[in-house]
Amino acid sequence: MAGSFKHKHGVRLFCRELAALGCRILDWTEKATPPPGLTPQERRVWMDTDRAGGSVYAFCREACRSADLVVYYGASGQDAGVEVGLAAGAGVPVLGIRGPLEAPGLMLHGAGTAWVDSVEEALGLVARLARLAREPGAALPSGRGPLRRLAEALLARRPRTVDIHPRGE
Repeated sequence: MAGSFKHKHGVRLFCRELAALGCRILDWTEKATPPPGLTPQERRVWMDTDRAGGSVYAFCREACRSADLVVYYGASGQDAGVEVGLAAGAGVPVLGIRGPLEAPGLMLHGAGTAWVDSVEEALGLVARLARLAREPGAALPSGRGPLRRLAEALLARRPRTVDIHPRGE
C-alpha cells in the first residue's frame, strides 16, 4: 500500500479487506506511528524526519521493490508518489485508486499499471487477480481493461506463476 499517513485509517480498513481475500500485506502503518505524547507539530516533525532511524523508509523501499502488487491509495502526497516510482522502477505492477477529487498527474498516472475510481473497484480487481493466481494455467482476461493489464504485468514479473501470497506464507 502506498498512501498518505493522513489516510492511515482508510488504508488499514482497505488492507483488512485485502487480507480477507488471502493477500499478505506489507504494512507500513505500524512502523510509521510516532511515539505517544507528541503534539501535532512534533508528530509532523517525527514523520517528516523519520525519527525511527530510517526504518520507515527502508521498510517501504524494500516492500515497494519486492511486492507482487503495489496499491496507490489516493489522493496522497509526494511520499506515496515516491513509493509508486520505486515499485514501477522495479517492475512491480501498480494499481492506482484515484482520490475523490484527484486526477493523478502525468508522472503518477504513467507509473500506474491500472487506475480505478473506488476502493470497491480495486478490491474487486485484486479478488479476481487472486482467483487467477490460484488457477493453474488460467487464461488471461480478454480485452485491454485494468484486469488484463495487471495480470500481464504480474505474469511478466513472475513468468511461471502469479505470486499473490496467502496469509501466513
